[in-house]
Amino acid sequence: MASSRTLLTIVRHGQTSANLDGVWHGSTNTPLTNHGRLQAAAVGAHIEANHRPVAHVYASPLDRAHHTAQAIADPLGLTPSLEADLVEYDLGVWEGLSFKTLWEEKKLFENMKKDPDFNPYGGESPKQVGDRLSGALRRIADRHPGERVVVVTHGGALSIAFGIILDDDYTRWDRMMKNCAISELVFEPSPELISFNRIEHLPPEDPTPH
Repeated sequence: MASSRTLLTIVRHGQTSANLDGVWHGSTNTPLTNHGRLQAAAVGAHIEANHRPVAHVYASPLDRAHHTAQAIADPLGLTPSLEADLVEYDLGVWEGLSFKTLWEEKKLFENMKKDPDFNPYGGESPKQVGDRLSGALRRIADRHPGERVVVVTHGGALSIAFGIILDDDYTRWDRMMKNCAISELVFEPSPELISFNRIEHLPPEDPTPH
C-alpha cells in the first residue's frame, strides 16, 4: 500500500429482525439478533487476526452498526467514532414496509432509477443518500492517509455510494453486501474495490435466528 493511500475496510452491520422479515428499517433503530451478535464477534476476530494494524473504527450511530463496530473495536483496543452520515437510507413514511410492497406497490426501485431526487414523504432521495455516504467515506479516508480504517455502515446506502464512487452513477450498482461481510476500498490513485463481500469468516446461518 502506497504511503499516502488509505485502505477502508468496510463492514455491513450484523443481522437484524428486519433482514429476516424482508422489511425496510432504514432509519429505524433495530437491534442485532442473537445471530447478528455472533456475526459481529466473528468479523471482529477476523479483522483482529488478519487486518491489523487498524488506525480507527467508524460507525453509523444506529445500534445495529454501532454494536457491530464495538465488537470489531474491542479486540483492537479502540473506541468507535459515530458518524451520522454513515446511517442507512431513510424512507420516511415508508419505513417498515416489506420489500415486496416497496417493489410492487410503491415502485420505489423503479422511481429511484428514473429520478435521483425521488423521495417518499419525510425520507431521502437516492442523490441525498449517495452524496451523504460517499462524502463521509472520502472524508474518513482523508483523515487517515496511509492507514487502514474500519467503517461499519448499511447495505442499501452502501450500494448507492459504491455506484457513485466507482461508476459515477448510482443506478449501475446492483450488488448488496451480506451482513458482516467485508469489502476493501481505496480512493487513490483512483477509486477501486480491492475486495467485495467477503464472508468466509462468518458462522453458518442460524435456522432459528429470532
